[in-house]
Amino acid sequence: MKSSIKKIIDADSLYRELFGDNGKIRKSKRSMLEQVWKLFEERFGKSIAGDSIYLIAVPNRVELLGKHTDYQGGETLLLTGSKNFFALAAPCDDGISHFVNADRELGDTVLKMNLQGPEMMSEGVGSNYTYRVAERLNRNLCEAGFPSLGNVKAVFFGDIPIGGGTSGSSAKVITDFLTFAASHDLIDAASFTDLIQANGEKAGLELDQKGLDNYRLALSMYIAHYENGLDFGELKGDRGVGTFGGSEDHTAIVLGEKNRLLFCQYCPTKLITKVGVPEGYTVVVAYSGKKAEKTKDAMAKYNRLSGDAYQAVQALNRVNGTDYKLLRDFYPELSLKERTDAAMDQLKGDDSLYRRAYQFFREREIIFQAVECLKESRMETYGSLINESHDLSREYLKNIADEVDCLQGIANEIGALGATGFGGGFGGSCYAIVQESKVDVFKEKWSEKYHEKYTQYQGMTQFDAYPPCSGAYWCSLKV
Repeated sequence: MKSSIKKIIDADSLYRELFGDNGKIRKSKRSMLEQVWKLFEERFGKSIAGDSIYLIAVPNRVELLGKHTDYQGGETLLLTGSKNFFALAAPCDDGISHFVNADRELGDTVLKMNLQGPEMMSEGVGSNYTYRVAERLNRNLCEAGFPSLGNVKAVFFGDIPIGGGTSGSSAKVITDFLTFAASHDLIDAASFTDLIQANGEKAGLELDQKGLDNYRLALSMYIAHYENGLDFGELKGDRGVGTFGGSEDHTAIVLGEKNRLLFCQYCPTKLITKVGVPEGYTVVVAYSGKKAEKTKDAMAKYNRLSGDAYQAVQALNRVNGTDYKLLRDFYPELSLKERTDAAMDQLKGDDSLYRRAYQFFREREIIFQAVECLKESRMETYGSLINESHDLSREYLKNIADEVDCLQGIANEIGALGATGFGGGFGGSCYAIVQESKVDVFKEKWSEKYHEKYTQYQGMTQFDAYPPCSGAYWCSLKV
């Protein structure tokens, strides 16, 4: 067992396949996976059942554009990130599931899978996600006529900043999902893939989209419903993890490709096109150190934005005598610019709904313009557009933390073509577009100037180049 699995872990081809040509990133990833393997062998080398161990790699994402648009059927431009979770997992027959974090300060999650579902025994960081995944997957499987889930042993490790706004929570949900599904030989089983695709179609998903694998497309949308709690076709939902969002995180994480950005629309998920970052330019991401966690105390802030959007839909329906479900659906005969103007005119009596709708419609204009800039390598104009997107979010969504706003301002001062905060907001990260030849100097200056003002975040921040990487990966390793 040692030699065969260690050989795969040592092979540079695995890291090149997932993370591309950046040697520093590949070296870091090998070190992470080696830690996972060492701990897995120590803890579970003699207690697993079956003849396979499952290797799982799940990346994070950067939302380049599309702030709070996906759950209203809008578009987002996505980069699949180089930060990730690795996990090694296997079925066991001792009646207890262990999810062991290789970062020992974050604790372990221990639960029992019973016929009725999971029973939590001890909680580590992220245990709520593990429990919700186990509960819904088990219930959906049983309702569809599959056997109930058994128990698993897993070791995982991630370098995604907690509360960094790069979708670490969604990456954890997907890691837990793949841990259970792979360990039960479900993830590539024809009966399971058929179940997911069939219910994707029932949920309104258009299959056979050019450039996408049908199963991965449906799987990305299905796992998104583990967070928002919605039904997926006939696979019934629940309360999710407490936030109502769309599918952009899961789209980037499951469907991501090296050297390509995904330009997608949602409700249901639809790929519009894939586009590259023009040669000579790089995305650099700075994590502010201020967490953007979807904790109980912060939940109302996130859900306020989705609630305001819902109320704007109701108000526009009353004005127009329509019965639309999403902001995207209004004014189909008008251009994007004309839709923005029409919504503003009809909502001008209600400031909160006016502001929420304006940001949504104007952000859509910006995204389409920005994608054309990328295709045509007009990077200075792209930079101006992402600066405007940042200003819209700060002024109309009011979700840009002071720390993130500071990062955006510094980035522009020291030579970025443009910069913006991204993600849910209220903390998190900022990204900048930088000439590739200047990345190292830029990162150093960005960090130095930020820490001059926010000394309390020393040792907590991250400043990294983000080449587009591959999406979620899983494979079986024979023992």
